[in-house]
Amino acid sequence: MATEALEPVDVESALAADLAASGITVTAPPVPEELGERLPLASALRIGGTRINPYVDSHSVTFSVWAGTWASAVATADRLAGAVARLPQTEGSSVHWREASITLLPHIAPDPAHPTVPRAQFTATVTCRTTR
Repeated sequence: MATEALEPVDVESALAADLAASGITVTAPPVPEELGERLPLASALRIGGTRINPYVDSHSVTFSVWAGTWASAVATADRLAGAVARLPQTEGSSVHWREASITLLPHIAPDPAHPTVPRAQFTATVTCRTTR
């Protein structure tokens, strides 16, 4: 395979696509300015990571979940965290998720950009090939 044909994995978009089966809408950045009728809504934001070897990357990702109430935001984040943890066992994913672990459990995290909309967050590490 020619190196020019390799495409880096957009981990945020891959997560959004592969988590659609969870029934929770997950977006890649940017977060919409108006959340309104889209709730509950989640966003995946890569905050760093590590190159394990030339073929595999480990990504640190923060997931934000907005909902109508604080309880709903945390409950939805819990469900989404479960879906993230199951990614390596999920058939038909857009990339081969080798590992997925929740590194910070869902918790209340007020959003200064949307102060009236409850938000919960959690952090995960997901590992996949560096290219498609």
